[in-house]
Amino acid sequence: MRLAPGTPLAVALAFDPSATVPAARVAMDAGLAQLEWSKEVIDQKLAISPLYYLPDVGLHAARGKSFEGLHGFLADSLPEGWGQLLMRKRLAKLNVDITTLNALERLALVGDQGRGALVFAPATTPPEDVKTLDLDALADEATALLAGSESELADTLAGLGGGSGGARPKVHVGFDGQGNISVGDGEVAAGHKAWLVKFRAPNDHADIGPTEEAYANMAEAAGLIMSEHRLIKAKKGPGYFAARRFDRPDAGGRLHMVSLAGALEARPDMPSANYDLFLRATRAITRRADDVTAAYQRMMFNVLACNRDDHTRQHAYLMGPDGDWRLAPAYDLTYAPGPGGEHYMDIEGEGRRPTRAQVTTLGKKHGLNADRVAEVVDKVRAAVAAWPKFAKAAGVTAASAKEAGDAHAMVWKDFEA
Repeated sequence: MRLAPGTPLAVALAFDPSATVPAARVAMDAGLAQLEWSKEVIDQKLAISPLYYLPDVGLHAARGKSFEGLHGFLADSLPEGWGQLLMRKRLAKLNVDITTLNALERLALVGDQGRGALVFAPATTPPEDVKTLDLDALADEATALLAGSESELADTLAGLGGGSGGARPKVHVGFDGQGNISVGDGEVAAGHKAWLVKFRAPNDHADIGPTEEAYANMAEAAGLIMSEHRLIKAKKGPGYFAARRFDRPDAGGRLHMVSLAGALEARPDMPSANYDLFLRATRAITRRADDVTAAYQRMMFNVLACNRDDHTRQHAYLMGPDGDWRLAPAYDLTYAPGPGGEHYMDIEGEGRRPTRAQVTTLGKKHGLNADRVAEVVDKVRAAVAAWPKFAKAAGVTAASAKEAGDAHAMVWKDFEA
């Protein structure tokens, strides 16, 4: 699991997994990662890190130790939350303590099975041992793992977890047109599309799957761009929310992905970003007014739908082989009261009770006049007002629907104050 002292980690882009493009070499020096771009990246002027570390000759040191000494875009590939738990359990069976591994050694564990198009070598990923693709069994085992029990299917979950982030258990699988499930070594089987299936965490309502499906439908009605999604039936209880992986396009291959946290090097657990910064970063990265508007619409939805779990890991950008960046579809949308009732990212300094005046001021800063802001607000408001319809259609319980609906009403009251 450990890299030999002085061994650099090779980074490549797997837009086409069968013909990867060398991207960089990375080594640690005094706790800071030092990166050297490949000739291919320099010649093609690929901005793999869209804001920092331009593709120039020479060494590029990480800007600080906020991301364990790594460059922010590389830190995006490290498993965190659920993915880190799985890797820790898996390594423990091999008598390896994950806390003794440095950041580069943990990137080597990711190998070619992480998010986006970045792959790492030498890969030290433990071999997969997939025993079942029964989603109900996996959900039960995920619950047991989160409760601290040793799971018989821990290796299976780890193999399917990939570079998963976030607290909720999830697996990466392939579905074909007939609903059959598959899993491969890093890539899904031919004829299958890559999906992510989420399970319930201990602190979630039992109907978290239907709630996320209802929110996804409500977001689409509000004008947000979402990945294909659906609710998968469970043998007992509410179903599982599933979404098409937007870093794995239909035509095959991969897209490079960087979160807002990785692009800005703004940690999600620190008050270092707000929606103004999100909109400015979107303009700087994509150079597209429609992406800025999409980011603004997402902000409005998060406000009016009371989704306050809107930190810098909850927004991302995608780049293809042509080097063009776009705002990724919205994801992880659900009812979330937020830490202390606050949004992670504030609007004009307000994180608890944003008002129409504040969102209008912010919109004007980014080229949206008062009439355009009003259009966005009205469309999002109409979708959120239809929450009972979306909740009922997805199978959200009456209690959960009322809790979210009451929160929506309170947000709107404050918004119009």
